[in-house]
Amino acid sequence: MAADRDEDDARLLERLAMAKKLLQRAVVEGDLEPGVAAAACAELAGEYAASFAAERGLLPGPVLDEVARLTRRRGAAVHHALAPGAPVGHGRGASRTNGPEH
Repeated sequence: MAADRDEDDARLLERLAMAKKLLQRAVVEGDLEPGVAAAACAELAGEYAASFAAERGLLPGPVLDEVARLTRRRGAAVHHALAPGAPVGHGRGASRTNGPEH
Protein backbone atom coordinates (compact mmCIF):
# COMPACT_ATOMS: atom_id res chain seq x y z
CA MET A 1 0.00 0.00 0.00
CA ALA A 2 2.80 2.43 0.85
CA ALA A 3 4.56 1.48 -2.39
CA ASP A 4 1.38 2.27 -4.34
CA ARG A 5 1.13 5.68 -2.68
CA ASP A 6 4.81 6.36 -3.43
CA GLU A 7 4.24 5.44 -7.09
CA ASP A 8 1.15 7.64 -7.24
CA ASP A 9 3.06 10.51 -5.63
CA ALA A 10 5.95 10.08 -8.08
CA ARG A 11 3.57 10.12 -11.06
CA LEU A 12 1.81 13.19 -9.69
CA LEU A 13 5.11 15.00 -9.20
CA GLU A 14 6.08 14.18 -12.78
CA ARG A 15 2.77 15.55 -14.08
CA LEU A 16 3.10 18.68 -11.97
CA ALA A 17 6.65 19.25 -13.21
CA MET A 18 5.45 18.89 -16.80
CA ALA A 19 2.53 21.26 -16.18
CA LYS A 20 4.94 23.80 -14.68
CA LYS A 21 7.19 23.61 -17.75
CA LEU A 22 4.23 23.99 -20.11
CA LEU A 23 2.90 27.02 -18.22
CA GLN A 24 6.35 28.61 -18.11
CA ARG A 25 6.80 28.05 -21.85
CA ALA A 26 3.37 29.52 -22.60
CA VAL A 27 4.18 32.63 -20.56
CA VAL A 28 7.62 33.06 -22.18
CA GLU A 29 6.20 32.60 -25.68
CA GLY A 30 3.50 35.18 -24.97
CA ASP A 31 0.62 32.73 -25.34
CA LEU A 32 -0.43 33.19 -21.73
CA GLU A 33 -0.29 36.21 -19.46
CA PRO A 34 1.51 35.67 -16.13
CA GLY A 35 -1.63 36.63 -14.19
CA VAL A 36 -3.70 33.99 -15.96
CA ALA A 37 -0.99 31.39 -15.33
CA ALA A 38 -0.93 32.39 -11.66
CA ALA A 39 -4.70 32.04 -11.37
CA ALA A 40 -4.61 28.60 -13.00
CA CYS A 41 -1.83 27.46 -10.68
CA ALA A 42 -3.63 28.80 -7.60
CA GLU A 43 -6.82 27.00 -8.59
CA LEU A 44 -4.98 23.72 -9.11
CA ALA A 45 -3.04 24.14 -5.87
CA GLY A 46 -6.27 24.61 -3.94
CA GLU A 47 -7.87 21.57 -5.56
CA TYR A 48 -4.84 19.36 -4.91
CA ALA A 49 -4.52 20.60 -1.33
CA ALA A 50 -8.19 19.86 -0.66
CA SER A 51 -7.84 16.39 -2.21
CA PHE A 52 -4.71 15.74 -0.16
CA ALA A 53 -6.52 16.74 3.04
CA ALA A 54 -9.56 14.59 2.21
CA GLU A 55 -7.46 11.52 1.37
CA ARG A 56 -5.64 11.73 4.68
CA GLY A 57 -8.61 12.71 6.83
CA LEU A 58 -7.21 16.17 7.58
CA LEU A 59 -9.12 19.40 7.97
CA PRO A 60 -8.75 21.40 4.74
CA GLY A 61 -8.15 24.78 6.41
CA PRO A 62 -4.65 24.15 7.78
CA VAL A 63 -3.55 22.41 4.56
CA LEU A 64 -4.84 25.29 2.42
CA ASP A 65 -3.22 27.80 4.80
CA GLU A 66 0.14 26.06 4.38
CA VAL A 67 -0.20 26.05 0.59
CA ALA A 68 -1.02 29.77 0.67
CA ARG A 69 1.95 30.49 2.96
CA LEU A 70 4.34 28.63 0.66
CA THR A 71 2.87 30.35 -2.40
CA ARG A 72 3.32 33.80 -0.83
CA ARG A 73 6.89 33.00 0.25
CA ARG A 74 7.89 31.74 -3.20
CA GLY A 75 6.13 34.63 -4.91
CA ALA A 76 7.84 37.16 -2.66
CA ALA A 77 11.24 35.61 -3.41
CA VAL A 78 10.65 35.76 -7.17
CA HIS A 79 9.31 39.32 -6.91
CA HIS A 80 12.35 40.37 -4.91
CA ALA A 81 14.65 38.83 -7.54
CA LEU A 82 12.83 40.67 -10.34
CA ALA A 83 12.40 43.99 -8.51
CA PRO A 84 14.90 44.16 -5.61
CA GLY A 85 13.94 47.68 -4.46
CA ALA A 86 10.17 47.20 -4.61
CA PRO A 87 8.02 47.09 -1.48
CA VAL A 88 7.39 43.68 0.07
CA GLY A 89 4.05 42.82 1.60
CA HIS A 90 0.58 44.16 1.03
CA GLY A 91 -1.69 46.88 2.32
CA ARG A 92 -0.63 49.51 4.82
CA GLY A 93 2.04 47.27 6.32
CA ALA A 94 4.04 47.06 3.08
CA SER A 95 7.70 47.85 3.58
CA ARG A 96 10.94 47.72 1.64
CA THR A 97 12.23 44.90 3.83
CA ASN A 98 11.28 41.30 4.23
CA GLY A 99 8.72 41.79 6.96
CA PRO A 100 6.92 39.05 8.83
CA GLU A 101 5.32 36.31 6.77
CA HIS A 102 1.55 36.29 6.73
